[in-house]
Amino acid sequence: MKIHMAVLLVLLIALLPGCTTKTTEQGVAYVPVVKEERVDFSGYWEGSLVIDVENSLAMGFTINSKGEGTYEALLQIPSQGLRNFKVSSIQQENNQLVIDMEQLQATFTGTYDAGTQQIAGTFVQMGQSLPLVLAKGEVKENTRPQDPVKPFPYIAEDIYFQQEPEGFKLAGTITRPQGDGPYPAVVLVTGSGSQNRDEELLGHRPFLVLADALTRSGIVVLRYDDRGFAESEGDASAATSLDFADDAESAVNYLKSLPYVDAGNIGVLGHSEGAIIAPIVAQRNRDLAFLVLMAGPGVDGVAVLEDQTAAILRAQQAPEPYIAQIVQTNLAIYATILDEGRTIEERKEAVLQTLLAMGLPEDQAKAQVSALFSPWYMTFLALDPSDYLKDLALPVMVLNGAKDTQVSAALHVPAIEKALLTGGNTRITIKVYEGLNHLFQPAQTGAPEEYGNIDITIDPQVLEDVSNWIVSGRFQL
Repeated sequence: MKIHMAVLLVLLIALLPGCTTKTTEQGVAYVPVVKEERVDFSGYWEGSLVIDVENSLAMGFTINSKGEGTYEALLQIPSQGLRNFKVSSIQQENNQLVIDMEQLQATFTGTYDAGTQQIAGTFVQMGQSLPLVLAKGEVKENTRPQDPVKPFPYIAEDIYFQQEPEGFKLAGTITRPQGDGPYPAVVLVTGSGSQNRDEELLGHRPFLVLADALTRSGIVVLRYDDRGFAESEGDASAATSLDFADDAESAVNYLKSLPYVDAGNIGVLGHSEGAIIAPIVAQRNRDLAFLVLMAGPGVDGVAVLEDQTAAILRAQQAPEPYIAQIVQTNLAIYATILDEGRTIEERKEAVLQTLLAMGLPEDQAKAQVSALFSPWYMTFLALDPSDYLKDLALPVMVLNGAKDTQVSAALHVPAIEKALLTGGNTRITIKVYEGLNHLFQPAQTGAPEEYGNIDITIDPQVLEDVSNWIVSGRFQL
């Protein structure tokens, strides 16, 4: 999905701007540890994380015994597409359980009550604390009307391929037409934040739906779990967009090795940040046949976030003076982050003091500083997609929704077109869809809060247009 918003979005809990949260100082109850017989925590435990009066998040843990009083656990948040996420550690002391999710900067500490047969405790992420009560249940699958249903009229295979140059394994799925081929092929590249091969979020699986439509049209599709997520190996904690381009390039090279793939007819489709990564891959691999850029940025990260912040707040009907104030504050923070005239530590301290002056609690402010100065964020702020677009000669399809508040069509589509034309590339197809949002869903306002409430995953016209362009349309350019 997702280019980061003005309020930093953590993968686990998409706390949208304006949502209120509780901290430990605001009355989250402390549950004392009661000495009693050791509890067997094996099974699936689920609960609802109440963010505010209007927002909650269903989540759970699949806990498996490893024997001798030890466990392993998998985090499940079906509505956000987080499935079988392996936690860093799980520890038990009598009837108390502590689960650490280091990659998400989160922990859950709870105590089992034999009377209620529940685990009552506190979920903490990046300094924010929320009560969470877990009870035994079953993992529920979220389905949407466009989710494909087996049996498929094509072959679907789960595969692994090696990432170069780091050498870890990436896990993915290939869907391909029946028959020997060779067929055109495309690699799907997700947006920012760790996501699985289906780009799953808020109960939607856009890449599953997209792969199904493309493969039914005669195209081989490779989609994969992001590094360090779901079934893929690797570590995303210090990775940047340039590192993710290595992963996508490795996927392209894997497709070239397959006998049913036309090695001279391979392209890359990227969504959101993935549409930044796709041109980087094309710059490195001049034999790529095409690019599809869905809701892709055309300007540097600072300009992306400036436009995005204002658009999202405007869709939420925030007053213009408030929007201007937030935008200016954020721009000042970004300028500090990129100020090479000061040391990193000096910049961090300056941003920390700004956040504290805004009233953010110290632990939350420090967590935000850590995120803002991550390698990914610092690279994203300075990265300009035009540097990778301006001398590409291959056919490029540029898609956006007119109601996209995260990567607005008005700003980004002209910037992408200008960069391509600057290099002399006229093999461009541009489509801006009225009424569609960042996920290419029919939307009312385009605000991210709507995504999960819309049944359509991707507008059928978009699926048809992309399929037809890859199969035949691009050859007419």
